[in-house]
Amino acid sequence: MNGSVTISHDELQAWLVDRIAFYLDRPPENIDPTVELARYGIDSVYAISIISDIEDHLQVEVDVAEARKRETVTALTDYLLELTG
Repeated sequence: MNGSVTISHDELQAWLVDRIAFYLDRPPENIDPTVELARYGIDSVYAISIISDIEDHLQVEVDVAEARKRETVTALTDYLLELTG
C-alpha cells in the first residue's frame, strides 16, 4: 500500500465511472454510480480488467472477491478508499 496516494471520493468515483464506461463502450454520463454494476453487464472479464486498472491507478492490491461484493460504483469507491486510507 502506498500512503502517498490521496484521492477524494468524487475523484475516484468519476475515474471508476470513466473506466467502466470505457469497457462498456458507453458515455460516462450514462453510468449511474448507484446502479448495480451487473445491470450494466459487467462480467468477470470486465471486472478483472477494471480491478487491474484500479491497482495500477491507486498502487494498491485489491482483493478481487471483496471488490466483487461491492455491487455499485459508490460501494466500490468506498471500499477502495478504505484500502488507500
